[in-house]
Amino acid sequence: MISVPHGQSQDVIGCGGFIKSKMDINYKVVRIQLITKDGIPVYTTEAAPINGYYMIPVYERGEYILKIIPPPGWSFVPNQMELNIDGETDPCSLNQDLNFVFKGFGLAGKVISAGSTTGGPSGVKLTLYQNTNKLNETISKSDGTFEFFDVLPGDYTVKATHDHWKFITDVSNVQLSKERWEIEHPIVVRGYTVKTNPSSMITCDDRSLPTDFASPGLENDDFLCRTKTNDKGEYIFQDVPVGIYSVLAYYHTSTMDLNFVPTQKSLTVFHKDFIIQLPFETSTVSFSGRVVKMGKLTDDAPLSNVVITVDQKPCCKSDANGYFLLENIRSNGNIKVKAELDGYIFKDITHAVNLNKMISTNERMLVIAPEKVRVTGTVQISTKLSDTAKKQTIRYYSKVDGQKQNMKKLEVDPNTKYVVYLTPGTYTFSPELTDSDIRSGLHLTPEEIDVQIKSEPIDDINFSQLKAKLNGKIKCIDRCGNDLPQLLLTSLNRRVATKIDLKNQQEHKVSESGNIFEFEQDNMLPGKYILSFSPNEKITYCWKDIQMEIDLSNSNKTVTLEQTGIKLIVAIQTTNDVILNVTLKDEPDQIIGSYPLQNGDTDLCLPKKGVYELVPVSCMKFENSTYIYDSSKAIGSSAIIELIPIEYQVFISMSTPSTAFDDQIQFPIIIRNMMQNNEFTFNLNQKVGNELTGYFWAKNGEHFTLLPQSETWLFEPKQASIIVSSEYCNSNLVKFIARRGLFITGQISPPVSEANVSIYSSLLSDGDLEQSTVELDGKQVYYLSSTLTDQNGEYTFGPLIDTRQYQIKIKKAGHVFSSTSNPYNFLVEKLAEIHVKLLDELNEQPLDGVFILLTSTNNYRQNSLTNKSGQVYFVDLKPGTYYIRPQMREYDFSPSDVHFDIKSGDYTEYVFRAKRTSYSCYGIITSLNNEPENGLIIDAVGLDQCDTLRESAKSDIGGQFRLRALEPGCRYKLIHRVNPLDAQQSDIIQVEPAEKLIEISDADVENIHLYTLKRPTEVDLSVHVNTQTQFLPQLKVKLYKSSNRDLPIQTVTLLNSNFAYLNSLPFDNDSYILKLESPLSTSLYTYILPEVTFTANQTFLFFTFNFEPKLRTYDSETRQGSYLAFIIALLVIAIVFKYDTLLPILQSTYEYVHKTLAPQVITTISTSIPQASTVTTQLTAQTLQQQQTNLTHSSSSSTLSSNSSPSASATSSLLTNTSSLPLTQDPQDIKRRIVRRAD
Repeated sequence: MISVPHGQSQDVIGCGGFIKSKMDINYKVVRIQLITKDGIPVYTTEAAPINGYYMIPVYERGEYILKIIPPPGWSFVPNQMELNIDGETDPCSLNQDLNFVFKGFGLAGKVISAGSTTGGPSGVKLTLYQNTNKLNETISKSDGTFEFFDVLPGDYTVKATHDHWKFITDVSNVQLSKERWEIEHPIVVRGYTVKTNPSSMITCDDRSLPTDFASPGLENDDFLCRTKTNDKGEYIFQDVPVGIYSVLAYYHTSTMDLNFVPTQKSLTVFHKDFIIQLPFETSTVSFSGRVVKMGKLTDDAPLSNVVITVDQKPCCKSDANGYFLLENIRSNGNIKVKAELDGYIFKDITHAVNLNKMISTNERMLVIAPEKVRVTGTVQISTKLSDTAKKQTIRYYSKVDGQKQNMKKLEVDPNTKYVVYLTPGTYTFSPELTDSDIRSGLHLTPEEIDVQIKSEPIDDINFSQLKAKLNGKIKCIDRCGNDLPQLLLTSLNRRVATKIDLKNQQEHKVSESGNIFEFEQDNMLPGKYILSFSPNEKITYCWKDIQMEIDLSNSNKTVTLEQTGIKLIVAIQTTNDVILNVTLKDEPDQIIGSYPLQNGDTDLCLPKKGVYELVPVSCMKFENSTYIYDSSKAIGSSAIIELIPIEYQVFISMSTPSTAFDDQIQFPIIIRNMMQNNEFTFNLNQKVGNELTGYFWAKNGEHFTLLPQSETWLFEPKQASIIVSSEYCNSNLVKFIARRGLFITGQISPPVSEANVSIYSSLLSDGDLEQSTVELDGKQVYYLSSTLTDQNGEYTFGPLIDTRQYQIKIKKAGHVFSSTSNPYNFLVEKLAEIHVKLLDELNEQPLDGVFILLTSTNNYRQNSLTNKSGQVYFVDLKPGTYYIRPQMREYDFSPSDVHFDIKSGDYTEYVFRAKRTSYSCYGIITSLNNEPENGLIIDAVGLDQCDTLRESAKSDIGGQFRLRALEPGCRYKLIHRVNPLDAQQSDIIQVEPAEKLIEISDADVENIHLYTLKRPTEVDLSVHVNTQTQFLPQLKVKLYKSSNRDLPIQTVTLLNSNFAYLNSLPFDNDSYILKLESPLSTSLYTYILPEVTFTANQTFLFFTFNFEPKLRTYDSETRQGSYLAFIIALLVIAIVFKYDTLLPILQSTYEYVHKTLAPQVITTISTSIPQASTVTTQLTAQTLQQQQTNLTHSSSSSTLSSNSSPSASATSSLLTNTSSLPLTQDPQDIKRRIVRRAD
């Protein structure tokens, strides 16, 4: 589908695609129709008979529905499509196919119940098969019927399934040979299911009665089946025929009995599953329990004679096997069970009687086990110490995975028995000695006792007093000298530390050979110790054990410390692996050892004294290749050798994924030092299988670029960069993959020279990211290069990477190329050409803008518009059968279509003549000021005998519209149709004329002009304030929304003008409040602040506010009282602070004020002022009309309110410009006058 510019500056968009079918159908009987969203047909066409291709020209953008109209019984997917043609993003504008797929016909059947002739069950799944292929699935409806759609003619099998129903007939075969067919043999359901609330499937597991079953009123012959409930108490019976049944609940085992209410239930099954709503409920239960040792449920671990109490009432005792019986227990809830037995502690149990759990699991028996068992022991102390050591502390704690937990203590009198109850587990008991005990020489043995508590009480966890002595030997690698280190003997609890100075040992012995040194240490407190070297000692030698644990708790011990060599420390700061090879200088061929070095210090142990050579092996190069160490010069202190790296290896690897490299092959690599701006060539010389390797040395941080060179190989990547890193220098690796170059050659048959050949790759390496991406045969590929064929029609590409997949595309104007078995060779065929002419049959003049559809049996299609000369040329056409149809609204064509065969190189010309069958109406729609209106829908509705006709058009950006296909001899009325989805049209009230009549004869109707009338969008607002000039600068007019009286949306200060002009309001029918505000003090003035409430529903509103402040006056009593209060307050303050001085003065002042000044101030004329709180009145129509006349505008009646509520005369003063008491003084002047009078 393409969009082609109209010859009259109008774009025509083609919407089209294919009718697809796997079987042969008659495409010409299928219609495709384009209609508007309102159902008005726009264009109807038929598909090409040779391949089902169709195309519809669309002249106006907008929303449409494209639907297919097939013969009855035919099924297509989809049956219609919604389109929003915008000329840019819609499928038609993007030249995408809109395809309709033929699915087939319909197949119907029915599911019935056994023994029933009407109706049927719903919910049966039906599956349609052809041979063994599953085609479709459906579910039977409420009456048992089902239907498969989109079925092609053939032999089919329908199979029924259900998750728990069984069938007498579950398979039916059918042969579909017409457009619609019914399955002759129905599916038959055997029976239905009786169950409780929906549950998982539980089948009937037995068809025999229990031997001890008995139920009054029921005979064994009536028994059908029995089943078991699940863990939710649900049960199910399957395949139950129609009938009346009874269901009974029964449960009895050797360890539990249940009684149920009700004893049985009756039910009726009829054509569907039956769900039993009323459950069976248990009344009482009896069950067994058992007492075992510490939770063991085995026959050899019972506890007998355990007294059992239930809910604080004696119940029973456990027998020899630990069993007991709980009888007549309520079937749900909790019971409290208590057990008692000497030597054990039981935890009180709250047992939840849960029948579901007791029945569905193995927990049918209440098992009771002791929580704790008894542990006893003594602390045995000699008579001499028992008097001073009054009480001893015993610690005990449990061990879990070797960790101490829950440590506790108890105090024990010496030589007396202690008792503690513990839970099963592993415990450690140990005595805790006080400082006074240790000073007195008391030590208890053992230091700790591990106790495994299982199920029996344990006795004799005893502790007693102990002393100890330590003997030791030192084995030297040579004669023992005076460089033996100082030892440290530390108790495990870190409380006692003893130094053993071997150099100052009084009691020591040296063997005859001189390499064994013996020592001893007595008077040791019993316990466990750590023997180690003093931390302040410099260790010159290596020792077999640098520390050992010694247990002197129970006996004396002898220990041996053995030298194993001379200690050497090698220091290096690196994250790389380093191996240090060590040899004796006198024996260079014999390596003493190879030692891996760690970051930091590494301790080496040399076997004997001598001169050693140390050679480090690593990916680093050091200051020295060999280091010398003389052990004789380091006696008495630890020797340290420091290794400092200076360069690092950079590894290069070259591999090939195919065959191995030849022995003679070499790959020179140019290595550029980007920092020093120099380069050198390096040859890989180590060959291992399919890989060549090598390395060079470089300093840390140097930057190199490596470029492998070869005339016959390709490399990935083409070049590589690396920055040398001192950390993990094994990662300084550059890898290349070498591939043999691939050459692609091909040819064209018969030979054609100068054909353009392009090569594309479907794989992309990192080095080719700059290549452009194109679409080829529906796939994204990467364009590599192009060339031209030579005189023999041959071409060559290369060298290329052999791991890629390549595609060749060849083209030349007027030729078509086809592939062969060789993907690089092509067959060529010269293409044909078709010339189409369109003429008006009246005057034989060319007709432009005709939409021409061209398609062929090889799925070629092209759509074009005729140019101004009425012609279209189709070139580069392959041989085959072609179909042409001209399409244009308002015209019929002769012939209507043609299909024909063309051969290679043919030139074919066809002439079509057009007959005008209908006409158009051209017009424009604007606003009253001639601004064009875009997107308005104009309908042409037929009148009289043409009342079934209707056409529609939408105005463009210039306001122009064209109504097409208007029938001659018909009258139409042009009306505006409102589009509710277009928000921009909401301000249009109507279009004038509302109905424009036109009559179609034998020509187009032109120069139709329609006008839009729009709603007003703004309200102009002004206020006039009647007041005296001196108050104007202080007055403000504020505008509020009625919904928010706290926040003004506009504020205008009057300044020197009586008029206030506010910004325009939106014409939104919303309610507003207009207020007048003044800062005059209400203690000096009385005045009313008017306000008005109005609705913004007219284009202009005018209001007049009257503001008439009046000076407030005070009565005599109030003034006299105020002055007296003021004078008394002054007198009180003065008397308090200056009593002696001010009292005579105050007395004389009071007399003067009271007798002389106060009467003069009080004698003022009082004027009464109306007092109120709120006023509400209505502006009369006459007053508003007078205001409109004065200002030549329209106004609206509004509600007026203020902060005071005077009488009718006071209210009237708000709306007039008169005042009973004019004020000439400003507020400050009035204040000054009052103060002067007071003085």
